[in-house]
Formats: sequence, C-alpha cells, structure tokens
Amino acid sequence: MPSSDQTGKQPAPSLLPDVSRAQSINGGWQAATTVADLSKTGRKLVRLKGCQIAIFQTDTGLYACNNRCPHEGFPLMEGAISQGCVLTCNWHNWKFDLESGDTLTGGDKLRRYPVRLSDDGTVEVDMSEPPMAQQRDQILANLDVALHEYDYSRLCRELARLDLIGADPLDAIRVAFACRMDRFEYGTTHAMPGAADWLAYRAELSDDRERLASLAETIGHIAWDSRYRPVYAFSADVKDWSEAGFAAAVEAEDENTAIALVRGALAAGLTWDDLRPAFARCAMRHYAGFGHSVIYVSKIAPLLALLGAQSLESLILPLTRHLCSVTREDLIPEFRAFNVVRKDWDSLVASEPVTKDDFLGLPVARVLARIRRSAGDVQGCYHALLGAAAWQVRHFDHRVMYRADMPIGTNVNWLDVTHALTTAQAVRELATDMPELWADGLLQIGCFIGRNTKYVNDETGQADDAAIAAIEDNGDSDAILKNLLRQRVLDHGCDDYIEPVHRLKTIMMARAELAAFPDAPWRDDLLVAVHRYVNGEFPRRRALRTAHQSISFVGRE
Repeated sequence: MPSSDQTGKQPAPSLLPDVSRAQSINGGWQAATTVADLSKTGRKLVRLKGCQIAIFQTDTGLYACNNRCPHEGFPLMEGAISQGCVLTCNWHNWKFDLESGDTLTGGDKLRRYPVRLSDDGTVEVDMSEPPMAQQRDQILANLDVALHEYDYSRLCRELARLDLIGADPLDAIRVAFACRMDRFEYGTTHAMPGAADWLAYRAELSDDRERLASLAETIGHIAWDSRYRPVYAFSADVKDWSEAGFAAAVEAEDENTAIALVRGALAAGLTWDDLRPAFARCAMRHYAGFGHSVIYVSKIAPLLALLGAQSLESLILPLTRHLCSVTREDLIPEFRAFNVVRKDWDSLVASEPVTKDDFLGLPVARVLARIRRSAGDVQGCYHALLGAAAWQVRHFDHRVMYRADMPIGTNVNWLDVTHALTTAQAVRELATDMPELWADGLLQIGCFIGRNTKYVNDETGQADDAAIAAIEDNGDSDAILKNLLRQRVLDHGCDDYIEPVHRLKTIMMARAELAAFPDAPWRDDLLVAVHRYVNGEFPRRRALRTAHQSISFVGRE
C-alpha cells in the first residue's frame, strides 16, 4: 500500500507499536519486532510506514501480511492458522495461503510482504512498493474472476485499488469489454451504451465516491450481462473489407462472414470513423431490436473518445454479432408499413407542415404515411415526432403495467414508451452526419409513436405537480435534469441494471436535445415526461400476469 506521504493522508491514531522510523536496511527493509517477542504468542501486530502489518510465526516459517482482510477489512490478527501457513479470517471464512499468496476461499488477493530474520534476532519486513505498472497489471488480472462471477463488491474494490495507486481506472473498463466481449451470446447489450453515459457523467463529478460509483455501475453492468456465460467464439477468419459485402452478410444473418470482414478492416487500419457509415446504414435498414441497433451504433463514438482506439475491436465485434442476430420488427404485421412507406420514398416524399398533434392517436401505418408527407422538411418533422414522443411519455397510462389480464404482446412498461426518446436522439446524431439516413430514422421514431398510441391517456401526466413546479421555479433545464441524475440515478437502489441505466440514458438524452434546441416547443413536455418517468414505479415481475398468460398460452397449444 502507498505510504502516508504518497496518499497525502495521515494514518489514524493507533496503539500499535510504530517502528516506521526504524533504520531502513537495504531500501525497503524495516525492523518490525524480535523473534523473542514474536515467539511469545506466535503473532505480532505492528505499524510500518503507516500500515498495519500482521506477522506470524508458524511451523513452516515467518510470514507478514496486511492485517486488514481484503474482503471487508476485518483484522487478520484475529484469524486462525492451520496446515502450517493457511490463514483464515474468522469473520467470513476467507482463507489465504501465506506461502504462495493464493486466496483459497474468497476473492481478493491478500497483500503479503517478504520477511527475513537478521543475525541478532530482529524480524525485518520488506515494505518496498512494487512498480505501479506491476500493481496495475495484477489488479487488472484479478478482474476476470470477479467479472465472471459478478462479484460487484470486489469489482468496486479493484477499481478503488487502481485509483489508489494512481493508475487509470478506465483500464478496468477496457479490460472488462475486452475479456467479456465473447460472452454476450447475442452481441452488444445495454451495458455498452450505458458505459458511454456513465463515463460521460463521471467526467462531471468531483466527489470520489460518486466517481467510483459511476465506474462500478459501468463494470457491474458488463459483468451482469455476461455472468457465468460460456465463450461464444467469434470467427478468426479475415477477409478484405467491403461495405457492400458487410451489408450483405448482415442482411443474410451471416455472422462469420461479417466478423471476417470487420477483422479485415481492423487489420487494414480502418478506424471507427471509416466504419461508422456502414454500421449506421445496417442499423437503420430495418426497424430492428426495438431501436437498440440505432442507439448502439450512436454510442460507439463517444465511448471510444473516453476509452481510446484500443477498445475498437472489443466494441464492434459484439456490435456486428448484434446486427446479425437482432430481431427485425418490420417483418411482423404491426410494423410492415415501415418497408411499404420506405419504398419509392424519393418520388413520394413531401414537405407538408406538421406538428406533434398530427401524429397523436394514429396507428403505425398512418403515422409513417404522415411522416412521408412531411419529411421533405427534415427538421420540422423531427421536432414534431420528438414532441409527440415526449407527450406520450408524459401521458403514459402506467395502469397497464399492473393489469394481470394483458396478452403477452402488450407487456409494456416505462422502457417501451421512453425508447422513442432515446432512439430519436440516436437518429438525430447519426443522420446529422449522414443525411441519407433521415428517412429510415424518422420512420423508426414513427414506429414507436404508432405503437405507443394504445398506452397513453390524456388524463394522465397532467398532475405531475412536482415536475411542473420545478420547471416554473427553475428555468435552467440542465439544472433540473442534473438534479434528477443525482436523486434517481447515482444511488438508485435498484436490483437490476436496466432500470437505472435507462433512467441515465433518458436524462442524458434530454440534456443533449435541450442543449441543441433550448427553445424547442417540446421543452416542457420533455422535462415533465422525464421527471414523471424517473420518479415512477417500475414493476418488473408480475406474478399474476405471468400466470394468466401461461394458462392462456398452454390452453391453446
């Protein structure tokens, strides 16, 4: 551990003998005790260079280690020695082999120190610190088991250890994506866009606990989505990159060919800027994955800006798998109009003025037809759609989440209606750089508007007094949204990851859109909608509904 002068923190007062001022022998060697004193009980607790060190005399030799158990910090001096050199922490039964340094039961590694006995009977402990790079590599190597087992507490401790030694804690996120990318059976999950937003939010924070919490949520989500999963190996083949070939492979759901082409692109030195158009076109080609494909592609660039180009492979191989395996909702009856309206688009698109009210109350096919009549004015159509999406979230009839007699196809909750918002942001960001994507992007937003028509009620959302008061009292939209981040996201108290990460994504979406369009007509609707959503209940498991649907399903088999 770093000494007090390295951390800038003074050790707490202690009754332990402090021999940190003893003469240093050969650099890091410190006189700790005498063999005569140690032999009285077989163990001795001393403070060296500000650290509590437990020294043990056993049948197999002398050993020194950090007195604090790496699990929860309980004193190992109170532990039991067995089998010559196995130390057990009696609080939670973690066991450490003092000879090899292995953790036999438990997780985190125990810090041990070399010990030697001088000619005059002095017991000396080497308190030298390993080089920072060596410590960093050991911590990163320790992550793999914690990721596989989803040991959230240990992941958080390892992040704290990286920060303590002055290493870049983002190295842990880089390693997590790299070593878990082939554990996502269907490719990219919410953990990737969540990482982009968690790390962006972390950059705004100054409190050490809050910064660590944002990192822990990032790496914890990666671990959660890949816990105990086997390896779903990616093809090792390499083919010369071809955007047309990539698009054809994705369309044919031919993952091996698509991966081989991506590997060829990486081998040729292509960057995300080079590949982004191909991925964006594939994501926009279908109303697919309930908008996730578009969101995932949009979040790669900001995440790479934080993690660096070295993370490109570990982010786009899972994304390729996702694009090849994702469900394509435009093939089911409710959304078939997506392809019907898109056909002959250029000859039929018009610039008829449109407002949010023109989209409300319409089914999917009529929403998409209305978009085509107005999409000649891209910006006007986008703002009308975003306004309609915000209004629908504000007026979401949350009572449908509690009905037990709902058919499977109508299992909706807050995530269903708010996805229109997060997809809209992704569409705007991608289509602003690639204008040819606007048509597909606007239609994707429209699919949400038409679907959500069934789940809104004019009477709901009108009495969100807290949100309305906040807007009236504080004209600073960003301040309102930052408040929600702190109150409802940072210390969320949720059992799963999807709820807090979606709160985060939705608030960050609102911040981005309001920063781009501060005087937009949908401003108040969006603020009230986000406030209502992040403060609403989120029932995830409905036992009676599941039972009702199971009986109905089995009865028709």
